[in-house]
Amino acid sequence: MKHLEAEGVRFIFGVPGSPLMPIYHAMAKPDSKIKPIITKHECGAAYMADGYARVSGKLGVCCGTTGPGTTNLITGVASSFQESIPVLVLTAQVPISAFGKGASQECTGENRSFSSAELLKSVCKSSVMVFSHENLSFIIRSALRSALHPRMGPVHLNLPVDVMRREVSEEESLLRLYKVDAAYFDRNKVKEAAKALLKAKHPLFFLGRGAILSGATPEIKEIAEFLTIPVITTPKAKGAFPEDHALSLGVFGLAGIPCASAAILPEGKADLLLSVGTSFDEWGTNGWDTNLKGQKFLIQIDIDPNQIGKNYPANIGLVGDAKTILKELWYELHREIKKNAYVLERSQSDVLRFKEKHPQMDEPEKMESNAIPIKPQRLINDIRKNVPKNGIFFIDTGNHMLWAVHYLKIFEPGTFISSLRLASMGYAVAGAIGGKLAAPDRPVIALVGDGCFFMHGMEVATAVNYDIPVIWIVFNDSRLNMIYQGEVLQKKPGFECCQFKPVNIAQVAQGFGALGFRVEKPEEIGPALQEALRSNKPAVLDVIVDRNELSPIKERIKAIQKFI
Repeated sequence: MKHLEAEGVRFIFGVPGSPLMPIYHAMAKPDSKIKPIITKHECGAAYMADGYARVSGKLGVCCGTTGPGTTNLITGVASSFQESIPVLVLTAQVPISAFGKGASQECTGENRSFSSAELLKSVCKSSVMVFSHENLSFIIRSALRSALHPRMGPVHLNLPVDVMRREVSEEESLLRLYKVDAAYFDRNKVKEAAKALLKAKHPLFFLGRGAILSGATPEIKEIAEFLTIPVITTPKAKGAFPEDHALSLGVFGLAGIPCASAAILPEGKADLLLSVGTSFDEWGTNGWDTNLKGQKFLIQIDIDPNQIGKNYPANIGLVGDAKTILKELWYELHREIKKNAYVLERSQSDVLRFKEKHPQMDEPEKMESNAIPIKPQRLINDIRKNVPKNGIFFIDTGNHMLWAVHYLKIFEPGTFISSLRLASMGYAVAGAIGGKLAAPDRPVIALVGDGCFFMHGMEVATAVNYDIPVIWIVFNDSRLNMIYQGEVLQKKPGFECCQFKPVNIAQVAQGFGALGFRVEKPEEIGPALQEALRSNKPAVLDVIVDRNELSPIKERIKAIQKFI
């Protein structure tokens, strides 16, 4: 607990169990600075720790008891692993003296039990069982170093209950000894990149979520404005560059903007891509569209050397912290300009003319539609009108995510949070609670489908229990509509299985003790959302949306059919 307190940890999310109680006893001590948040399911605890880490930029911590408490954590931990989120996972274990004897909920790998450490190893940077209290401090420092060192991710400690009950001597050298500085770069390659960037006639920034994780967005904006470089992002990096900026072309990839596609695909003029923190994964490239790179010169910046050139060959690969590299690139650009009397031939008016020729979104007129059932485009538009620019959105997986990627304008980095890599349903329902604890003075809104809500909606009761004022906006269409529409577009049978009977989710929320609003008409969206914001209480907006309105999924289906 002293290690975690010094690391800035203030909450541990989890569900108690008898072998896990020493952790809760430690948090119950009068001098403890760490508060337990008792969740309704361990997976929800993992999602909350993830959401807390994303918003705070600090370590998230979750815990589960031995046996089912451990297995319930897996999906949430796997989401953090694939998204490089620093989370410490603490699980309990039966006493060492009982190993192999068939103790209740034993998960040591003995006597037909699974091994907790081995089970979580595939979704963690490190996963170990602690056998002795004497090396506990060393093991914790090692785990924190692994979690917080780039490329970040979750780590797991499996703690036998008898080890946790033993006394340990405090170490004076608790902290600051495991911190590792990742501020390195290849100076010669930075010089090459600067020359290539100045030589290009139509360069283009291509931003992934690593640009946000590294804190490099100010440097990106500075370079983009200095050299008049248009900017596109992947869906996960939405908001890494303000989408109301003249140089923003929006999102490319899943549910992307036509303007972004026009700039980067063959009909566009882009002759150089400067990518920052993207692995060029499936959803960020329309299923690895072979036309994305074409004959373009690619400069790829990533902290993970395994990502350089993985899906598209890179002409210049820059390995290291993006913020550090871009700072040095900024200086090198100035040196080159001064040295060679470089004259900028581009202007923002050129970019604005390009944007006037290419659509910023599909069917924008539906954003003002008064139709009933409510058009999802209208719902997104009214949400944006009523939520301040600094509001933080947690986006779950489903059709609502496609609507949000395409229509919801994001102005600040880190205010559009999704778990698109594993794409587990229910992430945002719980993750938003951790996000709100990390940002108590900012609105936190979760956009979820009814299918997502059914998976982890019980966590609304967690928010009620601790007075955590998250707002959930449920796109209620009585379908798993992303799958349904995808199957319809592919003319495949069996999509009827994706439908279910309507549920009044507002009443469910009220049963938990939250505010519940049933929204059935467009004019009701704004007032309900404003009342939820003013209340400073957990609130659920149950919005009945047009289930037959086709989401921006067509390009995704084309990619599936062509590349997958």
